[in-house]
Amino acid sequence: MIPNAIARWKKHPFLDAGIYHISHKLATYDTIRFKLWLAVHRPKHISSLAPIIIGGCPRSGTTLARALISMHPDIALPSEEYNIVMWATKDSFLKNILRLTDDELQTLRDNTHDLITRAETALNMYLKNQGKQQIALKHPLHIVILKQLFHHFPHMKFIHVIRDGRDTVCSLRTHPKRRIHHGKIIPNAIRNPFKWCVRQWVSYILQGQQWQSNPNYLEIKYEDLVNNTIPTMEIVFQYLNLKMINPKKLLAFYKHEKGEKHLQNIEVGQPIYQKTIGRWQRDMTKKERQIFKKMAGDLLIELGYTTDTSWK
Repeated sequence: MIPNAIARWKKHPFLDAGIYHISHKLATYDTIRFKLWLAVHRPKHISSLAPIIIGGCPRSGTTLARALISMHPDIALPSEEYNIVMWATKDSFLKNILRLTDDELQTLRDNTHDLITRAETALNMYLKNQGKQQIALKHPLHIVILKQLFHHFPHMKFIHVIRDGRDTVCSLRTHPKRRIHHGKIIPNAIRNPFKWCVRQWVSYILQGQQWQSNPNYLEIKYEDLVNNTIPTMEIVFQYLNLKMINPKKLLAFYKHEKGEKHLQNIEVGQPIYQKTIGRWQRDMTKKERQIFKKMAGDLLIELGYTTDTSWK
């Protein structure tokens, strides 16, 4: 049964990536494999922790959402991506991202034998070290394991960041655009398959939309974060039961986002700008626009990005 299930997952559109960069392809495969692992082992612990979890299709604005939310003084939020459950097994991630000490890692190894308990304990250690009461974590692929997350962390607050699929696909097509070579950031010559990028966007959106009736699920749009930052963040903080912070402080988020920790999103180290909205009008060919309409036109309408398929 399990080998057949794995064989089916290998045919999943997430993995039909062609020349898609190996690091993200493996991250996606690991996430799907992790879902199978959970289905087999079925950890029983239900956490009382109420983390804020940020996810969505890659290249949809999850990094910007993370940066803005991190400005709230009551929230502890690692400066790098961290998958709440999957990465709890990796001591290197716990040490480098959550900044746990060797003694704390040893305590985890000695006293936690259930995956969910380990994840919960690691986050509580991080919270204690940060002197905060609330924790937020960002990783796009959280949305792939949303069912499992809601089961084991029923009090969590999930924020699904959505972006115009046309722009998302154009960004996915050249992602990852940078790499480090001999200590220097250089561009990648990546051109991912267009249809695969469309399928990826559709699949992520649909996986999130299954939870729209859940009061602990919130959808926000990248375009609203960019064009209406303050009103949108007021909605976000109200959803999180937190007071809105000073708008000037909020908009100064970029001053805290320098360095290589966001190699594929170095733009987050700059003030908010609008040039990435509507990039599809520059980047998509006429043929690609027809392909997108056929594959995802209805979803684009449902999300309110257009009223029909007459856009050109």
